[in-house]
Amino acid sequence: MKLHATAILFASVILAGCNPHDTELTGKACLGANHDTLVETLNDSCKAGDTVATKHPAYFCDFTYSVAYNDFNSAMCVYNGKQREERISAPAK
Repeated sequence: MKLHATAILFASVILAGCNPHDTELTGKACLGANHDTLVETLNDSCKAGDTVATKHPAYFCDFTYSVAYNDFNSAMCVYNGKQREERISAPAK
């Protein structure tokens, strides 16, 4: 029994380091005064690690955590702290 418990404890310690996250969680939601505001309109009031709603998860979400999509064509996720840059810039006009 002790061997079984030791093996479970050892496996838990090893697996805990397998999924490092880019952002530490704050435990707070940043959804505005009416609790349904998208992060795109909140400017700089949200901090990295807050839970946010967004129409553009590729720009705002930390994908080392789960992202929940809903029927309103938006997502709830952990905010990465800043808007990501485009990988491919728009062509000059």
